[in-house]
Amino acid sequence: MKTAIFLVTALAASAALAQPQPGAPPRSAPAGARMLDPNQTICRSQSVVGSRLTRARVCVTRQQWLEQQQRDRLLAEQAQTRRMWCGGGVCPTG
Repeated sequence: MKTAIFLVTALAASAALAQPQPGAPPRSAPAGARMLDPNQTICRSQSVVGSRLTRARVCVTRQQWLEQQQRDRLLAEQAQTRRMWCGGGVCPTG
């Protein structure tokens, strides 16, 4: 129980620290950094589910890769939260 309280407190504190301070100017890119084109097509080689050797080449825009990364992160956070609060993954569905 103490571990769960500690984790919730730590998560809340880290979320509060990650928020920009009111009245602070927004952070900009470092000097010399170039803006990346969100419409640029980027290809990556990914493993095929169910095979150890087969790989597929996936080509999508930079923006689509970013959106996929955000969805994956959200799903991972939701799975971890569900497991933590449901006693090892035994949760009523709902």
